[in-house]
Amino acid sequence: MDKGKIRILVRAPNWLGDAIMGLPFLENLRYIYPQAHIGIWCKPHLRPIFKAYSKIDQVIIYPNSILSLFRYFLKLRYFSACILLPNSFSSALSAFFSGIPQRIGYATDGRDLLLTQRYPPPEQEALHQIDYYLHLLKCMGYEVKHCIPTLNTLPEGEEEEKRLRLKYQWQRDYIVFAPGAAYGSAKCWPAFYFAKLAKEIKKTAIEVLILGSQKDKPMAKKILGYSKDKKGIYDLTGLTSLAGAMSIIKKSMLVISNDSGLMHLTAALKHPQIAIFGPTNPKRTAPYGKTTKIIYHQVACAPCKYRQCPKDHICMHQIKVEEVFNAVQDLLS
Repeated sequence: MDKGKIRILVRAPNWLGDAIMGLPFLENLRYIYPQAHIGIWCKPHLRPIFKAYSKIDQVIIYPNSILSLFRYFLKLRYFSACILLPNSFSSALSAFFSGIPQRIGYATDGRDLLLTQRYPPPEQEALHQIDYYLHLLKCMGYEVKHCIPTLNTLPEGEEEEKRLRLKYQWQRDYIVFAPGAAYGSAKCWPAFYFAKLAKEIKKTAIEVLILGSQKDKPMAKKILGYSKDKKGIYDLTGLTSLAGAMSIIKKSMLVISNDSGLMHLTAALKHPQIAIFGPTNPKRTAPYGKTTKIIYHQVACAPCKYRQCPKDHICMHQIKVEEVFNAVQDLLS
């Protein structure tokens, strides 16, 4: 592509964690095309992430209504190129119908004819997800630099954090639990363990805030159900926007999470956390940077792609509360 004043649209991944792992791609794209107008094309729930990211010029939200789709495509025609980070056929089809002349991505999912520049994907099991995205730039003939995804909080998130703190009156010293995982329960440390950990943390006069989407509400209820003393544990699942969650995370002492979108969000905020891995491989999806302490015990059946463990969930059950609490004490000291 010409390095002049061109307009490049990047189709973002749909998952929160993958979207954050795509930020180094955008960082490199800005370095390669410093004068270009770079837009990000994303699902509505990801808007706060890209609004908080300074290297792009425009955030375009993918419409939920099929009826407005073709009218929406007219807005995309002034882009000269679209780079697809997702591997899906649907993302290539959307770019094709948009009329954008250059459509660039990996030759996956039978979408070769929809792309004008297609490249064979690298072996995904051998690469970190960040490097998987960066490899696309290498295929296009560019050198890439490794960088750590970085985000700042948003003003609307700060206001939301103030409103919630005023309502629920949690203390200044608190630890965030992110006990959910959008992919499925296989990636979740057991609720009973989170409850026991909360009990130990509260003995140190530190409170616990549980963060997550509405889908994580059942997990939060289980944690509270296992807790005999619920004082000092606040269930905020489903009550925050993504921007609000960012501010709550940033003001916490640390975060304890599964391999999830909130794990990557915490890392991008440069905030200390303990990340618990079980069925997934940290070599592929662990956050970049030095603010994350990873707890992971390799088992024979991992890594796997089960959403729900068909066995005894040994990869998570063997990570004991004492080990995680010791890591908490080490980080706080």
